[in-house]
Amino acid sequence: MAATTQRNHHVVLFPFPAQGHLAGFLALARLLRRELQDGVTITIVCTPLTVAALRSSVADADAGSSSSISFHALPFVPADHGLPADCESTSSLSNRGDFMKLFEAFDDFLSGLTGGVHKGEENEEPTAANVCVIADVFVAWTVDVARRHGLAHAFFLSCGAFGSVILHALWANMPALPFGPDGTLRLPEHPAVVIHRSQLSPTFTCGDERWTAYNRRHIPRGYLTNAVISNTVEELEPTGLAMLRRTLGGVPYPLGPLVRGVPASDKDDGGNDWRIVRWLDTQRLSSVVYITFGSQNTIRANQMAALAAALESTGRPFVWAVRPPVGFDVNGAFHDKWLPGGFEARVRASGRGLVVRGWAPQLRILAHAATGAFLSHCGWNSVLESLTHGVPLLGWPLAAEQFYNVKILAEEWGACVEVARGNMESSVVERSRVVEAMEKVMGDTAESEALSRAWAEDGGSSRAALHYFSKAMHLL
Repeated sequence: MAATTQRNHHVVLFPFPAQGHLAGFLALARLLRRELQDGVTITIVCTPLTVAALRSSVADADAGSSSSISFHALPFVPADHGLPADCESTSSLSNRGDFMKLFEAFDDFLSGLTGGVHKGEENEEPTAANVCVIADVFVAWTVDVARRHGLAHAFFLSCGAFGSVILHALWANMPALPFGPDGTLRLPEHPAVVIHRSQLSPTFTCGDERWTAYNRRHIPRGYLTNAVISNTVEELEPTGLAMLRRTLGGVPYPLGPLVRGVPASDKDDGGNDWRIVRWLDTQRLSSVVYITFGSQNTIRANQMAALAAALESTGRPFVWAVRPPVGFDVNGAFHDKWLPGGFEARVRASGRGLVVRGWAPQLRILAHAATGAFLSHCGWNSVLESLTHGVPLLGWPLAAEQFYNVKILAEEWGACVEVARGNMESSVVERSRVVEAMEKVMGDTAESEALSRAWAEDGGSSRAALHYFSKAMHLL
């Protein structure tokens, strides 16, 4: 969809520095650059270290081409907010207590957003008519800045519509959530949806009133924006999008699936990526279970033991990206004692599995023909990446909206079976349930076809939504 405007437009993207959010905003930036083409300048705004990492990521991914995505770093001193040095994103935090500090720190960015960040390509002065701010919901104060300066504003939901709506309703009703004696509740705004107490993120149950205060401060701003973009597809989330429309009283724009592309390089450099790919090449079609809980999540040591026992019981090949269990630095070294004695040696000797310590090439694994299922925490990016490659999910939600992603995946899409829930001391993991779920999901899904159809040239739903959003934001 080529732009037809004669004046230069400027889109300022302001993500929150969490890996899933950053990935979504990068994908959105590339989408806008590709679809709107000439006449639109795109700038991503964030903390200095985050901007440096994003700039490097874009340079690596777009090597040999001109991405035309620029960056602007706002001043940020972690120590001013009680954070350790260099802690500018959630991935750099090892102490769970520091997460709230980082969220609160982003409330102090009011100065700097409008200070020269939206200059045009030839240093032209911006006007209210040609600047659009697209912000993360965790920097909701940007709507105040946009309204004060007469700028167009949109929120970008990097997670799905259904999960976003449920989180919104839960925070709006905190702390008086109306649980019944059976541990379930029906939210006043959405009485048809039943939520169990075990489907609440730890942030709802930790007793920290700062989380409630933080969200109550931001929720009213959601009603002041000009538009809401959701990283989803109309065909996949009709219920969630209908709920989102009722909540906002307006029209959300589903522009998904905004997912990363599989790295283009075919060069086998002998590194860990290619060691895994070569092993996958030896496995049968759709036979491998890929397991990871994301970059910020992990499970307990006893849960790891139960999962390892289930994997040995199934006899199915697997790739398991392990991180230290709850109570330890998730980014630290992984120790043998956290897995059953001899587990790694047995699966290595039999050739049935790979235990990868730390990071694994998720996109390459999901795109490989040998991968038949993804046991995941069901963060939204992982959900979309899995479904885009036609890989069904085994859900083990741990935090945030993951519980509601699994709920809609299982109940409305039929693309997921929940194997366990949470990583609290009270969370139960049944080996037989994990084994049964693996056998159930190792088949084909239709969701990948719906995701690809959404961007069809002849009337795909996401392509149409982008057109209407661009017109509403005066980008066309």
